[in-house]
Amino acid sequence: MLRPFTLALMLCGLVNAATAQTADTVPETVAPETAPSATANSQQDIGTLQAELASVEAERQRLADQLAAGGEAEEISQLQEENQQLRADNLAARMEAQSRLVAQQQRWFLVGGLTVAGSLLLGFMLAKLGRQKRREWLN
Repeated sequence: MLRPFTLALMLCGLVNAATAQTADTVPETVAPETAPSATANSQQDIGTLQAELASVEAERQRLADQLAAGGEAEEISQLQEENQQLRADNLAARMEAQSRLVAQQQRWFLVGGLTVAGSLLLGFMLAKLGRQKRREWLN
């Protein structure tokens, strides 16, 4: 597809070629009564070409605006997809961090429970040994 700017340049080239051709085809020795009609025809041709140029330029502008809007829509959809991906990654990271936190809490709960149980067992064993020695002293 041709770019609008390229299309406008081609149209300007056609206008220049048409005006150059009309200048070449008009004989230099023209009768006085046909000269005004020749200039009127060339002015009419120039007016027609300028009207075409204006319509093509308007079409080019409309297509450029449409292209810019289409590019923004593509960019927006791409950013939305990226946003969804980042949200999913964030949710996965949160879930992983929460599972690690729960595992760490369970580990420390187990360590604490074992420490308490070991301390109680050691305390009872030492108390039992201490009572036996006291009885021996009393007797």
